[in-house]
Amino acid sequence: MYTNMKNIALAAGVSVIALSGSAFADEKIMVSAIDVESSVSASTEANAMDFYPDLEEDLRAEVAERVPMSSDAADPQIKIDIRKIALNGSTMLPDSKEFNQLEGVVDVTSPNGDNAGLSFPVMISAYAGDEIAAEGYVNVQPSEAEFYVAMVSTFADVVAEGLANVNTAGDPIDP
Repeated sequence: MYTNMKNIALAAGVSVIALSGSAFADEKIMVSAIDVESSVSASTEANAMDFYPDLEEDLRAEVAERVPMSSDAADPQIKIDIRKIALNGSTMLPDSKEFNQLEGVVDVTSPNGDNAGLSFPVMISAYAGDEIAAEGYVNVQPSEAEFYVAMVSTFADVVAEGLANVNTAGDPIDP
């Protein structure tokens, strides 16, 4: 089901982030692993992971499609912590399973898990065309049937774009 929705969403042009052609220029950041965890699941005032138990793996797979992967274990790793899944700010989702905010933090780490001092937030929202997203959010306008795919895909787009911007000096990352 996820794959079908993904194809529909991509065919409909739901993703709002377009990666520039130079995003991964000559000095590509090669990533040896992608780890996605949800600190949302630990909260007693959040139920999104009950509705979307595959979210972590779906997001990991989407990011893996967008960033250059390496088989060299000495290359940096990406750790993504999903920190908020909400509908209009409320982390207790309704039975309809709708959400319109997805937040997380991306850390670039060394293979032993040490933070390399490189991290950035990712904040995605989905609002109707006449509504304005909060400052700092990337807004996507999916239909009701495509919102999950659109949110996950856009989150992955922003991770890939952010990773490309981490290495703005053109020097390799020193994990």
